Amino acid sequence: MDTLALTRRILKTNLQLEEAAHFDRDVALLGALPEFNSLTITSILAAIEDETGCEIHDDEISGEIFESVGSLADFIDEKLA
Repeated sequence: MDTLALTRRILKTNLQLEEAAHFDRDVALLGALPEFNSLTITSILAAIEDETGCEIHDDEISGEIFESVGSLADFIDEKLA
């Protein structure tokens, strides 16, 4: 599974930003995009669970996951491992 493509698709849907389909790994998320808020984070986590079939526990969630597109894709990679 191409986790970067999956990450982009999840971000595009949840942020409702067409340009998210072309984000590279270095694009900052948390604090950099006005659309990126706590409600969006909840939706993104639910989408990751739905798309991957994995379960995300509260103690796995930290701000570092949402620093950039790359850190979010790495988190998804870890969940799929």
